[in-house]
Amino acid sequence: MTRPPAEQRTLEAFRAATSDGEKAVANAAERAHGCLWASRQRRPSIGKRRAYMKTRSRREVVTFKHLFQIRGIDHPLPAGRYEVITDEEMIEGLSFASYRRVATMMIVPAASHGARMEMFSIGPVDLADAQRIDASMPDE
Repeated sequence: MTRPPAEQRTLEAFRAATSDGEKAVANAAERAHGCLWASRQRRPSIGKRRAYMKTRSRREVVTFKHLFQIRGIDHPLPAGRYEVITDEEMIEGLSFASYRRVATMMIVPAASHGARMEMFSIGPVDLADAQRIDASMPDE
């Protein structure tokens, strides 16, 4: 592709720039003079890019006062405190940080004698239903 002489001189000036400050000035000059090829061309990055966390885990402890059952766990669970882990992923393309839930897990005592604890994947609606039913039951 043959560029007009003015664009060719700007390209040569850009390539000749050696320090980051000179590159920034050359980039600003190219944009100010309406050099279209400069805005489409991939430029070397200046400095290091920041790495953003795309997923996160939230932990909370829920308490049940009565024996309860949750869909996804094949046996009834005794009353007590249970750790619930919620994994979320960042929704990209927004002007603010926002996350969506991708998994909810509950750590429960193992039904077998070989293991002490097990982690089950559960639905957040099932957990909310179990908490609602537990709260509606009369205390003994």
